[in-house]
Amino acid sequence: MDIGKFIAQFFYRIRYSIVWGTFIVTALVVYFTQFLPFSYTVEGSIYAGVTNATSIDGSSINVTAVNSTFENLVNLAKSRSTLEKTSIKLLAIALTYGEEWKDNSYIQAKHYRQLLQATPREVLTLVDRDSVNLTLEQLQKYRKEDRNNYVYQMFHLTMPFFSAKALNSVEIKRAGNSDILNITYTSPDPGMTQKTVEIIISELQEAYEILRFKSTNDVIAYYEEQVRLAKEELNDMEDDLTAYNVSQQIINYNEETKALAITRYAVEDRLELAHRTYEAAIAIRQELEGSMDIRGKIMRDNTNFLQQLDKISILNEEIIKQEIFASDKSLANNEKLKKDREALQKAEENIGLISDELNQMNFTKEGVGLDDMILEWLHAIIDETKSAAEVKVLDERIQDILRQFAHMSPIGTQVSRKERAVGIAETNYKTQIEGLSDAHLRQKNIEMSTSNLQTIAPPSYPLTDNGRQRVLYIVIAFLGSLVFIITFHLIIELMDRTLRDPVRSKRLTGLPVVAAFNGTSNLKFRGYLKACNRTAAAYCCRNLNQYIQTERPTVINLLSMEPGEGKSFLARYFVQYWATEGLRVRIVSHSVDYTVTDSAYIQAQQLSDFWVLNEAEQKPDIILVEYPATHTATVPLTVLQKADANLFIANAERLWRDSDDTTLEPIRKALADTPFYLYLNNASRDVVESFTGELPPYTPIHSFFSRLSQLGLTSRKVSIR
Repeated sequence: MDIGKFIAQFFYRIRYSIVWGTFIVTALVVYFTQFLPFSYTVEGSIYAGVTNATSIDGSSINVTAVNSTFENLVNLAKSRSTLEKTSIKLLAIALTYGEEWKDNSYIQAKHYRQLLQATPREVLTLVDRDSVNLTLEQLQKYRKEDRNNYVYQMFHLTMPFFSAKALNSVEIKRAGNSDILNITYTSPDPGMTQKTVEIIISELQEAYEILRFKSTNDVIAYYEEQVRLAKEELNDMEDDLTAYNVSQQIINYNEETKALAITRYAVEDRLELAHRTYEAAIAIRQELEGSMDIRGKIMRDNTNFLQQLDKISILNEEIIKQEIFASDKSLANNEKLKKDREALQKAEENIGLISDELNQMNFTKEGVGLDDMILEWLHAIIDETKSAAEVKVLDERIQDILRQFAHMSPIGTQVSRKERAVGIAETNYKTQIEGLSDAHLRQKNIEMSTSNLQTIAPPSYPLTDNGRQRVLYIVIAFLGSLVFIITFHLIIELMDRTLRDPVRSKRLTGLPVVAAFNGTSNLKFRGYLKACNRTAAAYCCRNLNQYIQTERPTVINLLSMEPGEGKSFLARYFVQYWATEGLRVRIVSHSVDYTVTDSAYIQAQQLSDFWVLNEAEQKPDIILVEYPATHTATVPLTVLQKADANLFIANAERLWRDSDDTTLEPIRKALADTPFYLYLNNASRDVVESFTGELPPYTPIHSFFSRLSQLGLTSRKVSIR
C-alpha cells in the first residue's frame, strides 16, 4: 500500500467533515467565548537568599536543606492559615474601599455590588470606611467557626476572590535554581488580583519569620529571663554583702585584719618599751630623790611643778594617741600634733625654770653637783610621767585592739560565706550570659544562612487584561475538533468493515477490484449521473474486453452476495457500451431465462445444461449470466469455472460480515484459475474516479482537489501541441 497516497485520499475523502466540523465547533466557541469574563494576571517576586547565604563558621549550604526550604516556603504560602488571613484581609479592603458605581484600584464596581448583595447587614455594620485596620479588627472579632457565620462561610464556600478554592489558584514557583520565588495570580478583578499577591507576600514574610526564628527566639527569651534573674540574685547577694560590711564597718576584711595584726604587734612592742622606760624612770627618780633629800621633796610638792607635770602627762597622752592612730602622711600634715609637741617642749622648759629657782645648794651631802642631779631628776620625772601616760594610752589601745579582734573574728566567717554566695551567683550569671551569647550567635547564623524574604518585584496594578484567553480557546477548539475528526475517521477507517473503497474491499473479501460504479445515490451531481455511469461502465467493459472470444460467445457471470446489489442495472450499462463497439450482448437472467430450483440447474456442468439459446435469436458475442444471490440460492461452481470471467457485484455501502466470508470462500477457491473480480456498485464519486479519472463536471476546484487526492502536488493541466 502506498502510505502517502492512502493518507492523501483519506484526507480528501473526509475533507467536508474536516471543513464543516472544525468550522461549526470553532464558530460555537467564538460565539460563546464572547461572554467569558475578563482576567488579569499579577506577578510578584521575592528573594529568599538561601543558595547564596553563608554561615558564620563559613560552612557550605546543604542542597537538600535548600530544596526543603523552598518547599516549605511554597507550602507555607499555600497553607490554610495563610490563605485564611489573606481572605479576611481582602474582604476588609473590599468592604472599606469599594464603590458601587465607580471602579477603583481596590475593586471594580460590579464586583463590589455583587459583594454587597451577598454580605449580610450585620457584617456591613462592622465596616469602618475611614480605616481598613478597624474594619479588619471588627471582622476578626466577628468571625467564628460556625457554618452560619458569613466570614467563615466566605472562605469555605465557592465565593470568588475570598474562598479557599479561588485563592488556591495562586501559583508559587521557584525561578529555576535561583533564590527567586515568583508568585502569580489570575482573577477577573485587577485590584483584587494585585492585593491578593501583595497580602500573600506579606503573610509569607511574616509567617516565615515567625517559624524560622521561633525556636531561637524562645531560647533567647529564656536566657534573657535567666540572665535577668541571675543578675537580680547577684545584685541581692552583693547588696547583702555591702550592707553587712557597712553594718559591721568593714571596708576590706583581709587588709583590715592584716593591718590590725600589724598594729597589735607594733603597739605591744611599743608598750613593752614604754614599760621599760617607765620602770627605769621610777628607779632613777627614787635614787636621785634619796640623794637630794629635802630638795626633791620640795620640788615634788611645788604646785606649779605638779601642774607642769600634769600638763606634760596630758600632752604626752595626746601625742601618743595621735601617733598611734594616724598614718605617716597624716602625721606630717597634722597641725594639732605639731602644736602639742611644741606645748610639751614648752612645759618641759617651764619645769626646768622652776627647778632653777629652787636650787640653793650646789652640792649634795655626797658631794655630787646639785645642778646635775636636779637635771637628771627632772629628766627622770619627765620620763616617768611620759612613760606612765604612754603606758596608759597603749594599754587602752591594746584593749581596743582586742575588742576589734573579738569583733572581727566572727565577721570573717560571714564575709567568706557571703563572698562565696556572691561568687556562685556571679558564676551562674556568667553562664547565663554565655548561653544568651550562644543563642544570639545561632540567630545570626540563621540570618546569614537564610536571609529574610525580601520583595524584589512588588505586584503592580494590571493595566490590561489577558484577552480573556479567547484566542487560546478558539485555537484549542479548532485544533481539538480537527484532531478529533481525523482521529474519529481514522479509527473508522481501520475498524470499519464496510466495503466502500477498493483497498478495504480487497482486504475484506480477498478479491481484486476491477472497477467501481456510481449507482443512483449521488444527488450533488445527479445531472451528470448517467454520463458518469456510462464512463464507469465503459472502464469496466474495456477491462473485460481482454477475455472476449472470437470463435464462440464470451460468457461473463454476474454474482452477488445479496439480492438488490445492482446486477441487472450494471448489465444494462454494459450492453449499451458494448453496443457502441458493435458487439451483441445477451443477458441471461435467473428470473426470466432459467429456474434456480430446477435439478438441471443445480447439477449443471456447463451453461447449456440449464439454458440454451433460442434458434430464432441471433448468436450473441457476449453472454451476461445473472445468477441469484449466493446467500439465498445455489450457484453451480463448475459452470462458473468454465466461464471466461466472473464479476462479483457488491454494494459499496454494505457491511461485510463473517458469514459473507464463509459463503464466498468456496467460490473463491473453486475459481482460483478463473478470472474472478469484485465490482463495487453504489460507490462514492471519489472511489469511481480512482479508476476512471476525473468525472464530469470538470470544474477547476474539483480538478484541483482531485489532483491533490492523487498526490499531484505540482501537476497542472496543459495542452501540448
